[in-house]
Amino acid sequence: MRKAFLLFAMFLTAVLAAAQEARPFDVEIKNDEYKIYIKMNLYDRNVTVPGQDMLGQMDGYVGSAQSAGKWYIVDSRVLGDDTAEVDVTNDYGSEDFTATVKANHDGTYTLDRKGGSTLKFAVKGKWQKIPAKVTFKKVKK
Repeated sequence: MRKAFLLFAMFLTAVLAAAQEARPFDVEIKNDEYKIYIKMNLYDRNVTVPGQDMLGQMDGYVGSAQSAGKWYIVDSRVLGDDTAEVDVTNDYGSEDFTATVKANHDGTYTLDRKGGSTLKFAVKGKWQKIPAKVTFKKVKK
C-alpha cells in the first residue's frame, strides 16, 4: 500500500509539473538588447499595468526599462501549444499592430510583428524603434 501511495504521489507531481508547462503564454519575458519586456497571461487575461489599474485587467503589456510608455495587449488568440497572436496598441491608442508570439523549444520567445505600426519607445528624447522580429527570454522569478 505504501508503494502504491508513493507511486501515485510521484505521478501526481509529474502531471502537475506538466500542467504548469502547458501555459507558455502566462509569463514575463525580456530582451536585454533593447531593454524591453512583455508581461502576459493570454489564458486568464488578468494582467494589470502598474500605476494604471484604472484600465482594469487585460491580456498583457509591453514595456521598456528606459521609458514610462507602455503598449497594451488588448486582444489575443492562442493558436496552438507554442504560438499565439496578439493585438497591441500604444498608451495613446493612436498606433497599433498585430504580432505572433512563439514559445521556442530552447525556452526563448519570439515576437514577430505582422502588420501595423512600429513598436517604439521614447528614450532620452528620441524614438527607439524595435525591429519587427525580437527574441525574448523568460524572467527568472
